Amino acid sequence: MNPFSLNRLFCSVGHSIFMPTAKGIFILFVFSGICGSQAVSAVDFKTYLEGAQAEISRHKEIIRENPLDAVSYFELGRAYLALGRHEEEVQAYQEAIQLNPKYIAAHYNLSLAYDLLKDGPNATKHMLLALDLYSEKRNHVRVRNVQRQLKRLHLKYPGK
Repeated sequence: MNPFSLNRLFCSVGHSIFMPTAKGIFILFVFSGICGSQAVSAVDFKTYLEGAQAEISRHKEIIRENPLDAVSYFELGRAYLALGRHEEEVQAYQEAIQLNPKYIAAHYNLSLAYDLLKDGPNATKHMLLALDLYSEKRNHVRVRNVQRQLKRLHLKYPGK
């Protein structure tokens, strides 16, 4: 399947994927999400890393200006995720939760980060908190998604 037909597959929701090329170089294909334009751009991994690092710097600057901005800590965690820096990702999400204990997305992402660090008990704990908070809001779609994640965590970390 060529990249243009892939773009048709993902045109309703912009999407990106890494594709390996010769000599271990990865290329990030970014699908524009604009149907009909068939716009596909290739970005090398170095450019991707530079962009993620710029995001981290930008969010740290916002936090320096407003240290009580939970959303900036959450976005900082997502930027760390993009670089695979999961310990720092966990710290950023924890700070967001400390500022706003009912920040559901932060609990959910923190659970996923703990799972990446193979910390099953904390992953389960924060996924359960996300489940409780989504249940309070009666967001049934999110509740079902969190329930699936909990089932996956229970299968991955039995007895924990």
